[in-house]
Amino acid sequence: MELSLEKKITRRWECVFCGNSLHEENTEMIVPDHSPDIMRIVRGSADAFLRDKSARDGKIDVGGNIKGAVLYIAEGEKKVRKLDVLMPFAYVIDAPGVNDLSKISANVFLRSFDVREINPRKISVRANVELSVCAYGERELSFCRDIQDGDEFGICTKKSTVSMYHPANFREKGFTISDDIELSSAESGMSGLLTSSVNLKVTDTKIIGNKTIMKGNAYISYVYENEDGSVGCGEYELPFSQIIDIEGLNEEHDLKVSLSVTGIELEPQYDAAGKAHYMTASIAADASVLVLSNETAALVDDVYSIKLELDVRRSAEKCASLCARPEKRVAVTESIEAGTGVKSVIDVNVSLMPPAHRRDEGGEVLCSDAAISVMYIGEDDGIYNASRRSTVVCPMPLDAAHKYDARASVSSKSAAVGAAGEINVRFFTDFEITETEEITVPVISEIYVDAENLQNTDNTPSVIVKRMARECDIWSLAKEYRTTVGEIKLANDITDDVILSCGRMVIIPKKR
Repeated sequence: MELSLEKKITRRWECVFCGNSLHEENTEMIVPDHSPDIMRIVRGSADAFLRDKSARDGKIDVGGNIKGAVLYIAEGEKKVRKLDVLMPFAYVIDAPGVNDLSKISANVFLRSFDVREINPRKISVRANVELSVCAYGERELSFCRDIQDGDEFGICTKKSTVSMYHPANFREKGFTISDDIELSSAESGMSGLLTSSVNLKVTDTKIIGNKTIMKGNAYISYVYENEDGSVGCGEYELPFSQIIDIEGLNEEHDLKVSLSVTGIELEPQYDAAGKAHYMTASIAADASVLVLSNETAALVDDVYSIKLELDVRRSAEKCASLCARPEKRVAVTESIEAGTGVKSVIDVNVSLMPPAHRRDEGGEVLCSDAAISVMYIGEDDGIYNASRRSTVVCPMPLDAAHKYDARASVSSKSAAVGAAGEINVRFFTDFEITETEEITVPVISEIYVDAENLQNTDNTPSVIVKRMARECDIWSLAKEYRTTVGEIKLANDITDDVILSCGRMVIIPKKR
């Protein structure tokens, strides 16, 4: 006879594949015929934009574009010229466990963008792209909460309270952020943009019914050329908000929002006198929202009967449990040696790679690689660029048995010329971390009893007095002698779930 179990049904999106891959893209660019020869390259800068992604059996297809610019000084000139860079890419990733129903979350990062002069008419461009991909598949899990009509068969259950932290839903939405950027009087003389970049950051999420309200900021930075050939830079913070419909939400859910820029257009708008008073901004972006359920439940993890032999079908599931969600801020100062004397700094750019685990002398640490680039005016009034790489270490001890999902972002960057002519760059790195540990959750799926063969306890003593030969918990002792935890506690005047120590005399009464 099969007993009826009270089940807890959990639907979750499990990560069936997660990985990072590095790819290299190369191209060569020719200086247009109407432009003079290259004297020297000032700076190469670009961003990687995700265009599309899809899943099929065992594969993930990802496509996108690398868009940027090469700034250079031409022969016989002092002003900066620009070559636009467009490098499409398409990658196929081997992903066991993925099928056409899998949901894909993907982010693309430009780890490096190097430009080199081959000759005065040709430039070599090399880009190293890092692709971070996770695939999720829907699965239903069933756990045993209780056993119905258990008293009739003398059923005793042991329950454990477990906290499970797992993806419960996944949604994506494309959206556009548009606004007019008012330019300062110093910027009104711009003749055109040289480079631009944008970073998106979520500042707040709120769940109302089945809707997620997401707020954030787009941090836009740009370098421009003035009519007189001088170069300047600007920054603008553009707030945005989006509403995303997601079924089954409640206020106890956590949200992990991943934003990726798919395109950016900045266009200075000129009046009749040729002055730029504002600039139109249009940013295309994708939002991937992973809904995380943090639920606590009392589940049956062991069972026996004082009357019958039980046939219990059991297994176990590996789940995650939330430990902490710390936020850490790291102040970073780096000195960059310039190749020539520095008169003033034009622009500073800091890009961060996704946080990764590394080993140092003190053990494993969480860190993020930073690429720092500074454009400056030299003592000869020429425009130059200096760069270096740095590693930002998060000041947090790591538990080797735990998993850390982290994000890093840059804020408040600045640069100043040092006393020795070096350039001192300062910025903050903000780490947002989710720390989890793997737990084993018992699963009792079926219980069968032979109701016609009750255990004959007529010849067993009503009370047993036992000296403990080893430490033992009360549940195990009750299960061994087919009595109940309550009977043992009552007979021995025990109120808590203590561990019975070796050598202790214990009274074990038969269940009345």
